[in-house]
Amino acid sequence: MTLPTSAPLSTPARYVLWGLGLLFVLRVALLFITYTNLYPDEAQYWLWSRELDFGYYSKPPMIAWLIHLSTLASDAEPFVRLFAPVLHLGAALFLWGAGKRLFNEATGLTAAIIYSLMPGVVLSSAVISTDAPLMFFLAATLYFYSLFLTNPDERGRLKAALGMGLAFGAAFLSKYACLYFLIGAAAHAVFVPSVRRCWNWRSLALFAGAFVVLMSPNLYWNANHGFQTVSHTADNANWHWGKLFNPMSLLTFWRDQLGVFGPVPVAVLLLGVAGLVWRRTGILHRDSPEDVRARLIGLACLTLPPLLFVSVQAFLSRANANWAASAYVPASLLVAAFITTGFSVAVRSHKAWRPVLGVGLAIQGIILAVFMLGAASADLTRTLGLSNTVKRARGWDTLTQAVIAEAQAGPRPTAIAVDNRNVYNGMAYYGRDWFAANPDVPLKAWVREAHPKSQAETETPLTAETGQNVLIVSYVDGFIPDIRNDFTATSPGESLKIALDHKRTRDFTVLRGYGFSRAPRDPVTGHPVGSQVEAPDDDQ
Repeated sequence: MTLPTSAPLSTPARYVLWGLGLLFVLRVALLFITYTNLYPDEAQYWLWSRELDFGYYSKPPMIAWLIHLSTLASDAEPFVRLFAPVLHLGAALFLWGAGKRLFNEATGLTAAIIYSLMPGVVLSSAVISTDAPLMFFLAATLYFYSLFLTNPDERGRLKAALGMGLAFGAAFLSKYACLYFLIGAAAHAVFVPSVRRCWNWRSLALFAGAFVVLMSPNLYWNANHGFQTVSHTADNANWHWGKLFNPMSLLTFWRDQLGVFGPVPVAVLLLGVAGLVWRRTGILHRDSPEDVRARLIGLACLTLPPLLFVSVQAFLSRANANWAASAYVPASLLVAAFITTGFSVAVRSHKAWRPVLGVGLAIQGIILAVFMLGAASADLTRTLGLSNTVKRARGWDTLTQAVIAEAQAGPRPTAIAVDNRNVYNGMAYYGRDWFAANPDVPLKAWVREAHPKSQAETETPLTAETGQNVLIVSYVDGFIPDIRNDFTATSPGESLKIALDHKRTRDFTVLRGYGFSRAPRDPVTGHPVGSQVEAPDDDQ
């Protein structure tokens, strides 16, 4: 990336860059010293990265491509996660460039700091997820958008439109939530005439053409796979008639946003947006340049769609805290601009925001320190009361070792089967060497319902061919009767408890199944005939 200046860096810029560099080094170091396992979703992304493709069961391909690159030398956990801090550093630098282009250097530097200390980014820098590439490529898109809006000549705008299309196409290959950006950019053009005048058929064609070229392989993959990724994304909405009004879910979502973006940035964001839409208060400076207000409106247009759409989703059903993550790339720059320009319903001077900024950054710096200390030591995790936060990233290696020991202790099984996608992903990663050395004992997924509900169930289901003598690891006690019905004979179940911390365990039942023969499934519910058990949430 070329920063938008050829002049020597100012003293504040040098300090911020040194700070971002130091933070990056600490984040990379944390990857190598943390005691946590991979989260099951991280293990699944690693599985995808073993076979490169243009799409995967539940996500576009970018995450798998990045992990493939980072694990060329080693499949160890730090290398699986290596791109996470790299991408977030890059996103912060793109925000610095966009802020400097749209407003001034102080705004860009403030945006980079706000983004880098955002609690959601603090966590996302220590794990590999689709949010990291999404936010990096959205920040790149925003940077090229800032070049597009501020470039005085047609040729420069055309280059910026091309760069914007390429960056946005890469964002699409990272996570479909990038599409909110299109809604925001369209709204910006509707509300601000000067933005409409920037666009013409050539710039629009360059942007759309670059975007389509990059997104087409993934659409082609989806078309050849029954639109698996799109269907999975729609299934996540989980809309059910009769359960479409959930005000507590909406309140929970907004409470969680305080933990994603930070309490002070959320407050500044809401106050600032109120100041933009509530013109009669006279808060907006009458002598302020109109282009500054137009750019604030643009950032608000880019920020609000994810928050509004996911709020509706939360009210109708449920929403994870990170589903609106794409909002916080433009929101970081918007909050920085509110602080440096003083636009809000509360204060007129940017100087009045300095204490607020200091308090906000102090809070988020404390969150950063607590998280990094907790992730570095299990004892500190317990002392800081964070054990519940990391429980999903513990115990998978221990489980895998215990199951392999069981497989080697008795008659050699024809397969090891599990009834939970998280268990499958964790065992596939931590047992990768053993399964590679013992191909006659494959890891399989027992499919409970009439149709597969995960990639493991789709691609590696337990079959009669591998089901003569199966070592079964069941995470869901209620499924045991259904599992037994799928075999000619089964052994008594034995309890297996995997310690996660000083008081939590992950409990399994281990048994043998002989002569796999899948029992009938109900054509209406898809469940085993006669079963009264609903599948639980497996995100544990």
